[in-house]
Amino acid sequence: MIIDYAEPGMILGQDVIDEYGKLLLEQGITLTESYIKRLKKFGIHTIRIFDQEATLLKQQQVIPSELRTELSLCFQALSSLQTSFLANEKLTFLYLDQIGNLINNIIDQASQQATTMINTQIYYPNQQELVHSINVCLLSLITGFQLNLSKDDLYELALGALLHDIGKATLPRINGLLFDSAKLHTLYGRNLLLRNKLSPKIARIVAEHHEALDGSGLPLGLTNNKIHLFSKIVAIANYFDKAITKAVIENTSQLEVIEGMLAKSNTLFDVHLLTIFIHTIPIYPVGSLVLLNTKQVAHVTKNHQSHLLRPEIKLNTKLGKVVVNLRQEPNLAISKVIEY
Repeated sequence: MIIDYAEPGMILGQDVIDEYGKLLLEQGITLTESYIKRLKKFGIHTIRIFDQEATLLKQQQVIPSELRTELSLCFQALSSLQTSFLANEKLTFLYLDQIGNLINNIIDQASQQATTMINTQIYYPNQQELVHSINVCLLSLITGFQLNLSKDDLYELALGALLHDIGKATLPRINGLLFDSAKLHTLYGRNLLLRNKLSPKIARIVAEHHEALDGSGLPLGLTNNKIHLFSKIVAIANYFDKAITKAVIENTSQLEVIEGMLAKSNTLFDVHLLTIFIHTIPIYPVGSLVLLNTKQVAHVTKNHQSHLLRPEIKLNTKLGKVVVNLRQEPNLAISKVIEY
């Protein structure tokens, strides 16, 4: 939930951790005015609130929560290695091998949800690099399903997407902050993966995910035909996840993110891949809490493939909870997502 909408009495649904890994508030705590002010002071923009209605609606996950947790722990262990340990090919390979096994499991699990993907839980906007990397992995994988990629190609796409920012672990930080305006982490990451005998396709994803079709990207300024298909897919997923998270933090509309990406078609993004992406990813995920143009708050209950911006919602009224199909209510619209 956007913290500006948090109220005293709400129950925290997840631990709140700052960018340095320090625990600020524990899951299960009842929020007070002072707690909310403290979180804002520490620069926390979003928190997860226990919402029984949302929990019931979010039961359909693209992958089981246990698998997501296992992947998170393994990837976190790899990412937290110091540069000297990352240079140890044998040690790094052990983590990469375990992650690779998990990726195969993810592909098998996610493929079972392929026909109902718009009504499953895929991504969770979050500033943490770990969550972002998993989001990008799953978002890229779904586009791969739509392209009917082979199992081997899906594996390389998903692993490259998960590891797209692995090079950041090898860069120095100043006061905990990473400075990499030239996006050199892409090249460091590519070299790290090649040393560990990962495929050239996976290494290219890591090296090229900040490139752009018109040559304005970084670090090499590659143009359309020189950028690998998988790199183009991951570039879209990476930009989307970052932009959606920024929209949550800045309290702006998710629709603006989509319109902004469409405006960059054939300059930053491949228009064909972007169209596939937008028509398969739920803009307003089932279970998300949304603010309407009437200032009412509602839960999203169902998405429709042909009208992803007009889902069905459950609205609280004086007569109780009412399901409203926005396709049939032209004067009613979603302004923004309050909580994913």
